[in-house]
Amino acid sequence: MKRLYLVRHGETAWNLEGRTQGRRDSHLTERGLYQATMLAKRLTKEPIDIIYSSNLDRAKSTAAIIGNELGLESHFHEGLAELSFGLWEGLTIKEIERDYPDAVNVWHSTPQLPCIPDGELLAVAQARINAAIEEILQASADKNILIVSHGTVLKLYLQGFLGMDLKDFYRLKQENCALNIIEYKKRGPMLTKYNDTSYMDIMIEGEALEKP
Repeated sequence: MKRLYLVRHGETAWNLEGRTQGRRDSHLTERGLYQATMLAKRLTKEPIDIIYSSNLDRAKSTAAIIGNELGLESHFHEGLAELSFGLWEGLTIKEIERDYPDAVNVWHSTPQLPCIPDGELLAVAQARINAAIEEILQASADKNILIVSHGTVLKLYLQGFLGMDLKDFYRLKQENCALNIIEYKKRGPMLTKYNDTSYMDIMIEGEALEKP
């Protein structure tokens, strides 16, 4: 394998409303479909051999748009699913702050500690994600792999890759349909592109899409 491509799904209705999604789902917005389409066109420039996706609909929909453009089918893996946000799922940030003020303070100051009611610990999620991606890497060792997943998933994986502590969870950001690339060199893997959405503002091969 030469490259691992990591992308977040397109904007959803709940992203737009500021609702916590976790394992629950909402459909891609018009802008989310545009983002996925632009990302798909950007990825035609890359030698991608195989696509893996989270089994949640927002990631599957994004992967399907990319796969249609690249002529590839998607393979789904439950280990790539978003962090479980327990009782916070479906709530806006204001609702969470109102109903769970103490837990929110812990989440904002020390996110590595247990704080999300009925939710998944960051350390547990990171172990799950690392195991899933390692399984994918082993199964497709000779291929350039694209993974379509979620913001927290990609942040946790990249934190581990970069040797960062979980307490620094908020130091990384992943925009909708952001592109990250890890290249495998003789000296080891190297992060060569991070949280890139610049392609959305560029006309690709002279073809422009109407931006929502």
